[in-house]
Amino acid sequence: MRFPNFLIALAGTASVQAADVQTVRDDIADISALMADLDSNAKLVKPGSAGIAQALQVQVDAVNIHKRLLASIDDTNASAPFGAQGSLNIGLDFIALSPKVKTTLQDIADQKSALEGLSVVVLSSLYQLKQDTDAFGAAVLDKLDVLEKAIAPGIIKDLDTAFNKAIVAYGGKST
Repeated sequence: MRFPNFLIALAGTASVQAADVQTVRDDIADISALMADLDSNAKLVKPGSAGIAQALQVQVDAVNIHKRLLASIDDTNASAPFGAQGSLNIGLDFIALSPKVKTTLQDIADQKSALEGLSVVVLSSLYQLKQDTDAFGAAVLDKLDVLEKAIAPGIIKDLDTAFNKAIVAYGGKST
């Protein structure tokens, strides 16, 4: 009986992965790729019933980003502080990601007429992704070195502004 218990304990420890700077960098790269998918699919949405399949794909993309952000928050929280080089790399990754997020949000705002029938769903997704992004940003901020920690709030503020513009475009209120 002890051997199966040992296997269960071993399997449990094997499934727990140590997160580090590279894990968080990989998460940011995954988010970037998912944002590119969302942006591409949002541009394909056509008004009315002709765009239903693409509109649903946009929602699937948003859910995938939500899941990735939640996992990224967990990875960041599990990571040790990033240190000088890690903080620099993470900072540069965020600087590269920021325009992609802002462009995607602008494209989604521009597609309001095509997504009109799903405005409530889109608005809900925007609020959720903004909340997730803020939580991820806060988790990362806690792990950064002093210099990057001083710069990061400006990037987070820019992302919040982009989210709020998209939220307002769909009839929501800035948060």
